[in-house]
Amino acid sequence: MNSDRITESAVQIRRSGVFELGCSAEIAFPLFSPEGEREWVKGWDPKPVFPETIAFERNTIFRTGDGNDAAVWAIIDVDGQAHRVEYLRTAVASQVARISVQVESVASERSRVTVNYIVTTFGSEANRILESFSVSAFKARMRNWQERIENCLKVRV
Repeated sequence: MNSDRITESAVQIRRSGVFELGCSAEIAFPLFSPEGEREWVKGWDPKPVFPETIAFERNTIFRTGDGNDAAVWAIIDVDGQAHRVEYLRTAVASQVARISVQVESVASERSRVTVNYIVTTFGSEANRILESFSVSAFKARMRNWQERIENCLKVRV
């Protein structure tokens, strides 16, 4: 048996979160695009792989981060009318994550955001990543996203 098998220490977890925003789904949804996240994620700086510019469409590939945080992202599916997007994020040394975001209108100026993660961790960073996806850490992440997006929307007005 090969002792270098990464899967022997791999762990997969699922997390889901829901929060509401004080804007329509039409306004909120683009904020979950690679370029839209620049408005509310400090330090977010995606670099295009394919095509030459980052498009909010299926099969767009881009990179983020450096060193241990370097990752390649792929847009698996996006439906602008349904306000739904799905990404695959791969950090070769530590994790693969499938991330989906669904934005639904709940009123003319309110929307509900549902975020789902399936994260598979492996290698020396597995414990750190698992801690960052604990139930309490994920709830805090969703509250943080909601606050940062709401602040972003206030600045736009």
